[in-house]
Amino acid sequence: MTADPTIDPATIRELALSTAVEAKTALSTLGGDYMSSQAARTAAKDLGMKGWPFYFGGRVGVLGPVSPEVVHAVVGFFPLDLAMQSWATARDPKQSPPLDRVVDRYRDVQRLWADEFLAAFPEDEAHELADMLREIATTSETGLSPLAAAWGAMPEPAPARHRVVHWSMVMREQRGGLHIAAVQMAGLDPLEAIVAGPLGEAGAKFFRWPPPYPQPDDATLLFREQAEEITDELASRGYRGLSQAQAERLLTLLSRAAELAVGGGGLAQTLAEGETRDAAATA
Repeated sequence: MTADPTIDPATIRELALSTAVEAKTALSTLGGDYMSSQAARTAAKDLGMKGWPFYFGGRVGVLGPVSPEVVHAVVGFFPLDLAMQSWATARDPKQSPPLDRVVDRYRDVQRLWADEFLAAFPEDEAHELADMLREIATTSETGLSPLAAAWGAMPEPAPARHRVVHWSMVMREQRGGLHIAAVQMAGLDPLEAIVAGPLGEAGAKFFRWPPPYPQPDDATLLFREQAEEITDELASRGYRGLSQAQAERLLTLLSRAAELAVGGGGLAQTLAEGETRDAAATA
């Protein structure tokens, strides 16, 4: 997409930034909630795998048999030991199927999730949304997100709702790569960024960081806010070609699709389920 040269650049930037900010939650839902869904747990079990090796093998396996250090670099917010151990398990033929089979099953999970949670999303609107997301994703710089580039190069599924999830994931990976860089620019390490963010210590536990956890002070909270702002600014470049009407339509469609996906998994739901299990275990 190309921005209209007759429009003031400041206006283009402001619209793109506001669109990026408003779109990020829906894109996270549509492009990531399947990762912690029941379908993902079932798929891992069917392959004889556990959750984290299936997650790393399915999500990162699209890069091929890369070294564990590469895996840790692209996932960013996981402890080194977890990333390396999970990848080693995913690559071990005695414990896991071939990597390409794991990736294929991971793609199947995306599609099963779309079929279940986006079933009520009209097909014409799904194709419209997918077309917009593809245009934005394929004209955006993916140099800071090898995962976005790799998933974007995968064959595009044909069904409309599958396409929505596919391109939402690519855009989610684009933002994720930018966020890793933004956190580094803000001077934070991954654990500091997690505990100072909306997930707090619950997020650190989910990502398997060992306690004790650092208590964020005012400086850490400020730097975390700056990292989010940097990410928003970098991600907004992909939206600069949208007109006001296109931006509004994109956000409308994203909102409709994300509302249908409530209850479809996601990190917040997983954390809530974990708290419920913990409470039951101590009752």
